[in-house]
Amino acid sequence: MSLTNKRLKKAALQLLGFILVLTTVFGWGPARVGAAVAGDFQASVMGPLTKVTDWNAFKNQLRTLKNNGVYAVTTDVWWGMVESEGDNQFDWSYYKTYAGAVREAGLKWVPILSTHRCGGNVGDDCNIQLPNWLWAKGTADQMQFKSETGYMNNEAVSPFWSGLGTQYSELYASFAANFASYKDIIPKIYLSGGPAGELRYPSYYPAAGWSYPSRGKFQVYTDTAKQAFRTAMTAKYGSLGGINSAWGLSLTSVDQISPPNDGDGFYTNGGYKTAYGKDFLSWYQSVLENHLGVIGSAAHKNFDSVFGVPIGAKVSGVHWQMTNPSMPHSAEHAAGYYDYNRLLQKFKDSNLDLTFTCLEMSDSGSAPNYSLPSTLVDTVAGIASAKGVRLNGENALPASGTAAFQKIEEKLTRFGFSGFTLLRLANVVNADGSATGEMANFKKYVISHAGTGSGGTNNTATVYYKKGYSSPYIHYRPAGGTWTAVPGVKMADSEISGYAKITVNIGAATQLEAAFNDGNNNWDSNSMNNYFFGTGTSTYTPGTGGAAGTVKAGGPA
Repeated sequence: MSLTNKRLKKAALQLLGFILVLTTVFGWGPARVGAAVAGDFQASVMGPLTKVTDWNAFKNQLRTLKNNGVYAVTTDVWWGMVESEGDNQFDWSYYKTYAGAVREAGLKWVPILSTHRCGGNVGDDCNIQLPNWLWAKGTADQMQFKSETGYMNNEAVSPFWSGLGTQYSELYASFAANFASYKDIIPKIYLSGGPAGELRYPSYYPAAGWSYPSRGKFQVYTDTAKQAFRTAMTAKYGSLGGINSAWGLSLTSVDQISPPNDGDGFYTNGGYKTAYGKDFLSWYQSVLENHLGVIGSAAHKNFDSVFGVPIGAKVSGVHWQMTNPSMPHSAEHAAGYYDYNRLLQKFKDSNLDLTFTCLEMSDSGSAPNYSLPSTLVDTVAGIASAKGVRLNGENALPASGTAAFQKIEEKLTRFGFSGFTLLRLANVVNADGSATGEMANFKKYVISHAGTGSGGTNNTATVYYKKGYSSPYIHYRPAGGTWTAVPGVKMADSEISGYAKITVNIGAATQLEAAFNDGNNNWDSNSMNNYFFGTGTSTYTPGTGGAAGTVKAGGPA
């Protein structure tokens, strides 16, 4: 071998060794199924949208679920059915029969208080309207959504209606009174936060002319919504003069403040990047956050003392148009998702579990779809895990084939999900009660993880970071577990000036292993030895002049 070849071989071996070190220390390598699901992980199946009419056949289907290891059936409890006769005139008889059938089969029952309309969305095979009497409580301008194009949508009640909290609280109170005797089979309760039961705006609605993969439409064009935007901006900046100064405009009246009048141009002309655009998108999401707080508060008030179980809500996986160069994240924005970190903090503050969709889907980011569902799941699940928000997953479309279920397993185990709900019953059980071909995949890749988690242990590590990087990211794993995707999770500002903060659920692990970076490939990794944080609260202070940082127990002094 020539001297040149020897040198090349030596350089290649050194490079390979360096890559192996990076993969081992930083977790920079292919994603792997190495971490465990949460200790309380269970698999559920979503019941049919339509009413059950053949109870014997339904019971046969339930027994098949039970015999194959399914834990619970998740069911829409339609507001339009139970309170159809008039305000505070409830009829729960159908759902008591339903719950009785579930109990008889030995399954648990997870009700969704479905305060939205069924019909018109992907996969809908029913037509259940909201109670007719409801719309006399206010005007259409107050109670419905209005899009950029003027389409009035009544899939769910608009968060801008002041009477919404009262109506939901009455519904929740009646459910609690009527199902207290079923609490032995109710391990969790879900809240519908908007269209299709998801916390979002009805931005992508086929009946309004939407088709995939267009971005959808903003939904705040009623006079009520516009006034709410004006009030919020005046409160933020103090006066019209303050608004003009912040936005670089010369408005002569507050009435000139309005949502974008050209949704496409808002992106193609760069408006979304301006101070006005950022304020609008932030406010647009804040309406959903406030709505989540309202329904979460009403639910805890009515359910905690009766059932004492987790309460959750769902965020939609709006995975298209994510990397469109001229309209990035525009579909997410139209649905109301601008800042996932802030949105999930609201889940944490409201003591609500998060359900996220599209766990079965893979990225295909080319035009015209610019679809990155797998990346989106990683982003949202990573933030939720870091904040200690319990995670439940769903498939967005019918899961079919080994690859789809393997993808679900990858996400469940990587981020320590507490549960997965398969949509829907017909995917795994035939009408005659026999199992479909997909049951084998469901058992192998999802149900098999029940009882294999951390034994119910959910340790947390809280890290305060004294700011060296102004916008620090933490790249971490529970010691011995799976790393977050690089660069990790952006740390939020803490309640203490000069510090960022994060709380990470590390399951049964007793240490959090981490490195820090600025999101632009500048790292503080203790010379690739990383930093270790025990359970409880710790404070990290970066070193100076290239020296290692220090970790001490407790919060900042």
